[in-house]
Amino acid sequence: MSDASSNARTRTGLLSGRLLIWPALAGLCLGIGILVHQSRTDGSDAYAIALDGAGKRNSDWYAAKLLGYVSVQLHADPYTRSALEDTLVAERRGSLPGSATVVDVALDADGEVALVSDAVEGTGIWHLKQDATTDRENLQGTRGVMLDDESGPVALSPDGRVAVAGDSAGGDITMWDLGDPDEPAKTAVRVGGYQADLLDLSLSADGKTLFAGFGNGSVEIWQLPTGTGQQPRLLSRTREHASGVHSLAAGDDGRLLLTVSDDAAVTWLLADRTHPSVATKLISAELDPGTRSWSSGALSADGRRAIIGGAVYDLTDPRRPVRLGALPIPPEPGTSVAISRDGSVAATVHDEPGDTSGRDPVVVWGLRDASVPAELATLRAPDSGFWRVAMSANGQVVTAGTRTDGGYSWLLPAFRNGLIRDACVGAGLIRPDPEYWKTISGAPRPDLLDDEPFAICPRLDEK
Repeated sequence: MSDASSNARTRTGLLSGRLLIWPALAGLCLGIGILVHQSRTDGSDAYAIALDGAGKRNSDWYAAKLLGYVSVQLHADPYTRSALEDTLVAERRGSLPGSATVVDVALDADGEVALVSDAVEGTGIWHLKQDATTDRENLQGTRGVMLDDESGPVALSPDGRVAVAGDSAGGDITMWDLGDPDEPAKTAVRVGGYQADLLDLSLSADGKTLFAGFGNGSVEIWQLPTGTGQQPRLLSRTREHASGVHSLAAGDDGRLLLTVSDDAAVTWLLADRTHPSVATKLISAELDPGTRSWSSGALSADGRRAIIGGAVYDLTDPRRPVRLGALPIPPEPGTSVAISRDGSVAATVHDEPGDTSGRDPVVVWGLRDASVPAELATLRAPDSGFWRVAMSANGQVVTAGTRTDGGYSWLLPAFRNGLIRDACVGAGLIRPDPEYWKTISGAPRPDLLDDEPFAICPRLDEK
């Protein structure tokens, strides 16, 4: 065969190959174009639906949630997810009418009673209940009896039957027996006379023991009266901290107390409450060199898990605390922290260093894997930021107080996978017919709503 014939055959083969490749490339490009166009269409429609959902807040919560879920299902991205989360959070938010400038807040274990100390209104009880006349998944607060005109740190027993409140400057502490909620029985526990600011209060699970932290680093333990004719009795006064004790918490079984100050966190063994002993002392400067100080802490009621500053600890053996992980948002000194009974859910005020906006939200964290805390929800007030937070035993009710806009509460889902998925499980949403869709959104009704059977939650698993 000549070189000319060989070259001709080669050119013919290449040309034939090219002729075969071009249709394939053209089809691929066409497919990519269709996918890109479809993605852009889905995205623009999803954004329009998400915007319609946001507009339905406060007027039609069912429509707001449905539109939000459909937008995420149609095109899941940070924008559509954020819009839906904001809807779910707002729909689950209730106010505490009559509160204004919240100094401190406490919750009973069931999340049904809130004790609020307010610089303007004084200290009183709010009852948290669902309103059967609305379709909202929230708890609305109703102000009950006002206990005192003064304000300061407060604590509430898990069963909601004993309330204590203190005067920050004078050091006075008063308790109320709330067995008869209409006529609480008042008892003076402590009457000033001690030259140190009162910073925090905590009660034992049975409401019979009071723990108080002071500005000079001392901790007092009081036995409270449980019957007629009994008087409060100071069991012990110890001083292990070099600075003010901003946080105290006791475990349900009464064996452990956690106290936190700027300089240190101390776990106390309470076998003898007249002589509490130090199980361990964690020095903030040694463990968190980058943190100016610790002023926040929380102890789960089972006594096994603690949050100290921004770190999560296992206190199964209080003599050998094990650091499990850290919250990715570093709290400023004094940041309020709350934790569920089993330590699986926590809430912190997000007080980012250097942020001067005053719009600090509450962040809810999942701690099932404490080495990698998961951000479950961000709770916001309409016109202010938070600075105090409390949580029910199961982690589903959160109350928080602002400095200018009163108090708020949230009824959260039982967290497993995050706010969107967990709230969806109990939403009971149905497929809207075409005519109903036209009344709630100006965007085209997505074809995905024609699927049989239609279910939002399983589809969200695919995103």
